Amino acid sequence: MQPSPLQCFAAGQDEPAPQRFALAVYGGAFDPPHAGHASVICRALETSEQVLVVPSYRHADAKRMADFDLRCAWVERLAARFGDRVRCCSLERELGADGRVIYSVDLLSCLAERYGLPGERLALVIGEDNLTRLKTFHRAAELRQRFGLVVADEEMTVHSSAIRAMIAAGQAIPEAWQLPEIQADMTIYRSAM
Repeated sequence: MQPSPLQCFAAGQDEPAPQRFALAVYGGAFDPPHAGHASVICRALETSEQVLVVPSYRHADAKRMADFDLRCAWVERLAARFGDRVRCCSLERELGADGRVIYSVDLLSCLAERYGLPGERLALVIGEDNLTRLKTFHRAAELRQRFGLVVADEEMTVHSSAIRAMIAAGQAIPEAWQLPEIQADMTIYRSAM
């Protein structure tokens, strides 16, 4: 299946247009990261000087996830394949230390401040499925007004939940879904489910 065309939206704009961002921010559980995530990172690099991959500190729906430090280590290994333009960012641990929910707009605001960048130079990376529900995001109007948006679908549809279930059931994971960088660690899901 071919991914949808890459779409970029400037801050405050409703129509896609070619953009170049200083920083693209790709958040998710990454529990575990897989080849679909790698394809999104690759596509985000087409529009941005640097991509920060940000593992969720806690799941919005209070679902259990693999240890945060382990997921960060996995993302760091994945990022290494792209060189110095892709990095893991563990900022959500700091932002969520007091137990509060971490919203995309707050994460991007903090990153803009720390990197000394105007909001329009940052973009949130989402899949096309999230584009239709973007208006339901916390402070959605502020998010769209202040920050850019990169809509980059995975080149293959892979779900981390399917990978976890297959491992728990003792089934082989299709090779195309796997990331060799983390394959040895996947046994944690055998006992976790």
